[in-house]
Amino acid sequence: MIRQFAFITILAMSLTACVTTNQVTGRTQFITIPASQDAQLGLEAMRQVKKSAPVLTGGPLFQRVLRIGKAISPHSDRPDLAWEFVVIDEPVLNAWALPGGKVAIYRKMLDNLNDEELAAVIGHEIAHAVLRHGAEQVSRAQAQQLVIIGLGAIVANQSESDQTAQLAIGLGSLAAQGFVALPHSRRMELEADHIGTVYMARAGFDPQAAVRLWKKMSALKEGNNPPTFLSTHPADDKRIFRLEDKMASYVEVWKEARQ
Repeated sequence: MIRQFAFITILAMSLTACVTTNQVTGRTQFITIPASQDAQLGLEAMRQVKKSAPVLTGGPLFQRVLRIGKAISPHSDRPDLAWEFVVIDEPVLNAWALPGGKVAIYRKMLDNLNDEELAAVIGHEIAHAVLRHGAEQVSRAQAQQLVIIGLGAIVANQSESDQTAQLAIGLGSLAAQGFVALPHSRRMELEADHIGTVYMARAGFDPQAAVRLWKKMSALKEGNNPPTFLSTHPADDKRIFRLEDKMASYVEVWKEARQ
């Protein structure tokens, strides 16, 4: 019992030390990775992507993404990041951002979106990088795994049954995924929607395109969405509602940028 209490105490102290406040959103974040390591992590991950995927770093599609990315990134809260924008030449409706400012857009996005809508996508991904969502997700996954393993060890010590311990680990993993990881990921998506729309508006792109984007994305996905509680992304109608609710403030930013 003393060892169990010591484990829980040390774990709680270690996890608490990793809680910080995001200077952009004001939200507290659990991040174990130093900001100084973000660039290296993103750089290495992008190297691996370039080895395994058909990445375009030249040509008209790439130039289109680069032009919009270079227009928005200086208006973010981290213009100093080593921003890199690439196109993945695959018919996939997706985009992502890596720590340190590495952004990828898949070709199907380019085939279906105009420049204003594409700016909403790129602004969204830039926001993910600025807000360190990638580092936050990795940190939470590491902490959850540590807690789950510790739970299994404690149960095994008390029950002296490997089967019971494995059951505890399995149930703990399911609970962490369903009630912690996925909802938190959806919160990050909504944050990136909001901050990304601010960034695109600062750069002179019409923020109303963000609403048009999600309406179009909903149609392109053709009803293949999983239930919200099983998805890492919020429902499209929720994203649209939240964007429309804040649209007046985005438009003000856009008007100021165009003056």
